Amino acid sequence: MIPSGFGKAGDDEESGDLAIPVFKWTGAYAGFFQGEYLYDRFGRYLGWREPDGQIWKYDGHRLGQVMAEHYLAYDLRTLPERRTPRVPPVPAQPPLPPPPRPMPMPLLGCRDPLEELLRMPTPGELVGRWSSASESLDFDQEGGFQWAAADQTETASGTWALAGAELALQWQGVEEPARCYWIIEFTGDSLLLRWMREAGRSLPFRLQRKHRPPTPLPEVADEPQAA
Repeated sequence: MIPSGFGKAGDDEESGDLAIPVFKWTGAYAGFFQGEYLYDRFGRYLGWREPDGQIWKYDGHRLGQVMAEHYLAYDLRTLPERRTPRVPPVPAQPPLPPPPRPMPMPLLGCRDPLEELLRMPTPGELVGRWSSASESLDFDQEGGFQWAAADQTETASGTWALAGAELALQWQGVEEPARCYWIIEFTGDSLLLRWMREAGRSLPFRLQRKHRPPTPLPEVADEPQAA
């Protein structure tokens, strides 16, 4: 039995507003605006847009400002700011992806906030231990994993595979063995996930990378000095 804290089901719906494509500065298609909401290219909610063009991330942190209608820019001179997060909308039905459209001229003193926000891990970056206050998950290089509750009263194992933003776990000895987790955000040391189920989707939950102490070098006896 895996505790319900590793994802909790909900429901999805669709929205019918006109979609406005959004691109990275490199020209890669990143997502779209639908009404006041910003989604990635798969229809995942990223944040919202104010009437003045300011963009706020789903967790309330400033993401940047709309530039030339189809791009975002974060001014490096601005101070960090946070607002109360909005109630997340239901995932949107993504439109057909448009062709690449590079930004005509990158803005001095600004960066593209979508590069960091939409970064996904490679399989090698997932190898290691990830944990929260209630559980830990170890991924090995051979495609296996070990799960354990924080108090070690429950454990499980299985295999894992990564395909873009989808993390597939095949659990052994559980009622629902094949489980797909959607990676919402990856920062290198933090992994924000959502469990996707036939009955709906879970609330997001975060795992932090657990850094193991370095392996000590073996002690070597000092050789006698030559006369």
